[in-house]
Amino acid sequence: MDLGIWPDEAAFVADDHRRAVSDEVDLGATWRVAGSNDAWRLAWLRDTGELYACRADGYDGSCSDVHVLAVLPREADLDAVLSGWRDERTDPDGLSWVRDRVSPLLMAV
Repeated sequence: MDLGIWPDEAAFVADDHRRAVSDEVDLGATWRVAGSNDAWRLAWLRDTGELYACRADGYDGSCSDVHVLAVLPREADLDAVLSGWRDERTDPDGLSWVRDRVSPLLMAV
């Protein structure tokens, strides 16, 4: 379950102006889902607390299919929930690891 899905980053940013100016914690663009060769970028926005993933669309740095996976108000929350993420980001199913880590947060909403 995701908290929202947008077709691309332009639409994502247009929905909340804070996204355009927020500092971002980049968690890499090497995330994968089992059975797919698509690379996903994972990032957290400091001003909104949104942890999001988007399908990396090549060398220009653009993304499509933006999914907000969770809202983590503080960077300390991000660090706690995704402790060990560097070891998972190149796993063939690393994005599922992220979803498993944030799913308890979604059930509490």
